[in-house]
Amino acid sequence: MNRRILLAVLLVATAAVGAAGVASAAGNNSTTTTTVMPVADGGHPVAVDGVLSVTGWTYEDGRMNVTLRASQYKSVTLAASAEANGRVAQAAYRQVVLQRGDTTTVSLPADRVDGSASVSVTTGACIASGSCPTIYSDDNTGPWLTGGSEVGWLGGAGVALASCFGIGWWTLRRGNEEPEVA
Repeated sequence: MNRRILLAVLLVATAAVGAAGVASAAGNNSTTTTTVMPVADGGHPVAVDGVLSVTGWTYEDGRMNVTLRASQYKSVTLAASAEANGRVAQAAYRQVVLQRGDTTTVSLPADRVDGSASVSVTTGACIASGSCPTIYSDDNTGPWLTGGSEVGWLGGAGVALASCFGIGWWTLRRGNEEPEVA
């Protein structure tokens, strides 16, 4: 009888590992696009197109501050990351016009999504080429192990292992209430 209980508990714990991974993956509703965006992580210069570059950025008090430099007249649009409310996110957008040799810093409110804030920088030329950069904050102070099905799998595996050790301890400590069968 006790072996049946042990087997049942092990089956439930093993099923919990799979269910936790599925639940975690279901919570990450992300869409896939066919265009791969180059991602720059840090404050080093990033070329947007042949005319415009991002020379630096910082994330402070919920705002991304992005410094842009243009070698000739250029219209640029910046879009900040926004946390979704249900299935809709309201992102901050700024459109800036730069003259030849201009350098300007644009500040946008940006929410941290999966631990970091981001800003996409677009121009007509980078859209036509199919590749516009998205820059991310170095600030990764969100909850540990944010997002991803790894969290569910690790949590489920931890619960399964803890259950196995707990049941093993209980089995060893319960005493000899039943006679052993040879």
